[in-house]
Amino acid sequence: MKEIIKMLDKSLKYIKHEIKEDTIYIYVKSKKKKAKCPVCGEETDKVHSKYTRSFQDLPIGGKKVTIILEMRIFKCKN
Repeated sequence: MKEIIKMLDKSLKYIKHEIKEDTIYIYVKSKKKKAKCPVCGEETDKVHSKYTRSFQDLPIGGKKVTIILEMRIFKCKN
């Protein structure tokens, strides 16, 4: 599993993984601490809320792979 974690995008932080039946679940979150407001362009680090998004990746060793990504919605300071 360590080799798989090394292949993750460098902007993602590995949280944990689970193997259930025929699927490997890999939990990750973004390393970004700030985001730019699409309206005013100001950078903010204030988190408004979080949600998860999941998607399938290529199989590994005959098992399905699902990536579960924790997303953050930032709140503009203005």
